Amino acid sequence: MRILKAILATVAIFTSCLSLAQTKIVVTHPEVPPPTFLDHGKPGQSIGDVRLWHFPAKADDGSNLMTDWIMTTTGVVGDKGVEYRITSAVFSFDDGTKDQIVIQGVAKYPSAKATLEESTSTRRAITGGTGKYGGIGGWIETEHLADGSWRHILYVK
Repeated sequence: MRILKAILATVAIFTSCLSLAQTKIVVTHPEVPPPTFLDHGKPGQSIGDVRLWHFPAKADDGSNLMTDWIMTTTGVVGDKGVEYRITSAVFSFDDGTKDQIVIQGVAKYPSAKATLEESTSTRRAITGGTGKYGGIGGWIETEHLADGSWRHILYVK
């Protein structure tokens, strides 16, 4: 009975969090190109390393957008082959100068890879936007799909 109550409480909390989002935008793109890698700090994988990307994507309404990612290594757990990386990213809609959504957050990554493992996901915060997205908040769930492509579900409120 306790387990059932715990499950019901978890489902209620999760459902209420989802209901807070007013709009859901789904962005997809194929496998990302190799990043530009800036090897700061100690040579090799270390705190301070930066990875940069700039590539096109598509929203579920058919619109095209550009994505810009800056990922900085902030922690390394060498014996486990894991790194913590802070991401700051921008989804730029239309010509990229007016309607933007900004995200930030930290996630665990395999040290040997530039991206999340396939078939994994992570969540980050939507910290703001410009143009028609001015003043927004919410969160994003980023999924690296098994085929190497990506899906970003933005829960905008």
